[in-house]
Amino acid sequence: MSSSIFSLKIAIVGAGAIGITLAARLVGAGYQVGVVARGKTRSAIQRCGAQLLDQQGHHVARVTVSDSCAELGEQDIVLLCTKSQAVPALLPSLMPLFNAHTCLVPMVNGTPWWLFMGLSDNQNVPQHIEAVDPGGRLVNCLPADAIIGCVVYISAQVTSPGQAQSTTPHRLVLGEITPLSIERERRFTALIDALESAGIKTLHTPNIRDAVWSKIVANLTSNPLSVITGTTLEALYGDPWLRNVVEPLFEEARLTASAYGSQLEMSLPELLEVGAQMEGVKTSMLQDYQQERGLELGAIVEGVIELATRKHIAIPTIKTIFSLAHYLEHAGDHESCKETL
Repeated sequence: MSSSIFSLKIAIVGAGAIGITLAARLVGAGYQVGVVARGKTRSAIQRCGAQLLDQQGHHVARVTVSDSCAELGEQDIVLLCTKSQAVPALLPSLMPLFNAHTCLVPMVNGTPWWLFMGLSDNQNVPQHIEAVDPGGRLVNCLPADAIIGCVVYISAQVTSPGQAQSTTPHRLVLGEITPLSIERERRFTALIDALESAGIKTLHTPNIRDAVWSKIVANLTSNPLSVITGTTLEALYGDPWLRNVVEPLFEEARLTASAYGSQLEMSLPELLEVGAQMEGVKTSMLQDYQQERGLELGAIVEGVIELATRKHIAIPTIKTIFSLAHYLEHAGDHESCKETL
């Protein structure tokens, strides 16, 4: 591999489970990585490095870590690894990381704000998705050709600030959301080479929106239901009673994807088979719920509800699951109200 590839400057924004995993693997493969993190996580990484325990062993990555984008400076690649609900407030503050040639790779769950960016007006798509991009600020923050679409299949969890653990293989799907210039195509290829050399299996797809919708459906059929039931992926997809809920969730989401011109990359039986093999794996939303953090319901559920409603598609199961998960997320608020009466 040429030295020019190793000279790529890569910034990771967000040091949760995905950000730590990527930082540890990329630094281990010899790349320059800067991490934007705050509070206890930033302090822990400064003291002990970004630490990952995965199928290949224990990795400790010494990285440049800062809570200031200006301190890190302009980058070639920015990997955005935050929770979806943080993006509207966060993305505009990341501009010191960008120059005219920087590529942004959003590694964010659920319906992405960029889903319809770069498509022609005659394709009858919304200007923006309010559930994930209030007021359309994000679609106007960066041009479509600065964004590389990404679907994340990395199952990891934070064990303590700056430390993550993963028991499954690391996999990503990347694709252009609009045709790249020659320079951006070179950078895109260099990024795939970097990820592959870091032990992250990376697929380049010409149909990134199909891949995105497939992941949306996987998230939608698992994340909110895991909060409601408190169960792992193995139970969600393997238990016959829970399958009775997963099946209509899948079909309602599939119809919505089809209405926007996308075809899912897996069938329901294939999804159930893969999910039933995920022994002991908790969804990211269940992990957040158990640690009393905010849930990504806007991107994972509400965005799909908004898009289905635009096309007059009936989605009763999705709406029910959303209501139940939303109630559980705010159950403490309800109890507080009761105590004050």
